[in-house]
Amino acid sequence: MHNHFLQEKIDKLIELLEDTLGEPSKHYESKAQISFDCPICSDMKGVDYDGKGNLEVNYELGVFKCWSCGETDETKGFLYKLFRDFADKETLKKFVSLNINFSESEYYTDAEEYVPKEKLRLPAEYICLSGKQNMRVFKNAFLYLYNRGITDQDIDKYKLGYCLEGLYQYRIVIPSYDANDELNYFVTRAISSKIKKFKYMNAQADKTAVVFNEKLIDWTKPVFLVEGAFDHIPTPNSIPLLGKKLYDKIYSLVYSKAQSYVIIALDPDAWEDAKKIYNKLDGGKLYKKVLINKPPDGFDLSLYNQKYGRENLRQLLIKSSRLKE
Repeated sequence: MHNHFLQEKIDKLIELLEDTLGEPSKHYESKAQISFDCPICSDMKGVDYDGKGNLEVNYELGVFKCWSCGETDETKGFLYKLFRDFADKETLKKFVSLNINFSESEYYTDAEEYVPKEKLRLPAEYICLSGKQNMRVFKNAFLYLYNRGITDQDIDKYKLGYCLEGLYQYRIVIPSYDANDELNYFVTRAISSKIKKFKYMNAQADKTAVVFNEKLIDWTKPVFLVEGAFDHIPTPNSIPLLGKKLYDKIYSLVYSKAQSYVIIALDPDAWEDAKKIYNKLDGGKLYKKVLINKPPDGFDLSLYNQKYGRENLRQLLIKSSRLKE
């Protein structure tokens, strides 16, 4: 896909995709990947665009998949299917007339299954920050983390890293490892004012199938369900939901393995979401073992830790309670 004529076709294809799916949320030209809000997911939420950017198109392979509903709603396959299902007839006709011969690839196993076979890896430019406190090149990274109330012990425990260059340049990297100590996800956060878009850029993986840092969970102790990766770091024995929804993977694991209390501590603006999770978990073997916590307005757990420190965060979490029945 390097000659000028073919590039013109790709540019026209991207225009057709934008006409069909709206403004893209991410575009990695080096990988020929572009992400949009999924029409199916948005429709289920009763909105035109849900802001999640879960539908990914690879315009070199000519395939697409929604990482949220791809399996349940068959939102995946060749681009012809995408335009057939979501575009008007005129746009579909324009796509067909482009007559692009998409590349064959090891990533594509059959006509309706787009499954990356490559094992998830940290960014090539990732550098673990442990033991690098005195290196000037990482000064801004440590300053950012310390300002957020993150300690050297946290940096070691969570293998926090930083990228000096590449796609994730000037970003803190928070890796996640499963129960077998295999990388299953990562979150990156921009810390430079030079980066104007996409404050967070995460792994190209299905977050609904991830239990973030499962290897660190002690199921014999109270387990906290928090919203984001930066809430997770100062909160003991916690699982970040990477959003406001309890996906089936986490639900199943928590329900089957939790031996003590399960405490839901989402951001204060997600109180209704937190109550839904509470009601979903508060039954069967977990009945009366589910608690809920609402941080003060304007504070997520990360910001509370940043402003008041770890001990005061602990005191806040101790005040978790049950909802009135």
